[in-house]
Amino acid sequence: MDRLSDFALGLYVRTQNIVHRVKQGIKSRLRDESGATTVEYALLIAVIVIGIIAAATYMFDPLKEFFKDVVKKVKETAGLDKK
Repeated sequence: MDRLSDFALGLYVRTQNIVHRVKQGIKSRLRDESGATTVEYALLIAVIVIGIIAAATYMFDPLKEFFKDVVKKVKETAGLDKK
């Protein structure tokens, strides 16, 4: 039981250290005078994410059919088809 509590405590401490470092990083970025660059990167990331979502939405049905065909062919090849 001691090993489990030591592990949990260690995990908690590591998590808190990570949270602290992230908070410090955010605070330093907010104080940074190069905010325009940060905004530009944020906008670029937003455009890329929107593009990925649009592509995923557009490609969902064709990819779904492609993978259904792949599974069907693998089952046929392996002799697992229930026909």
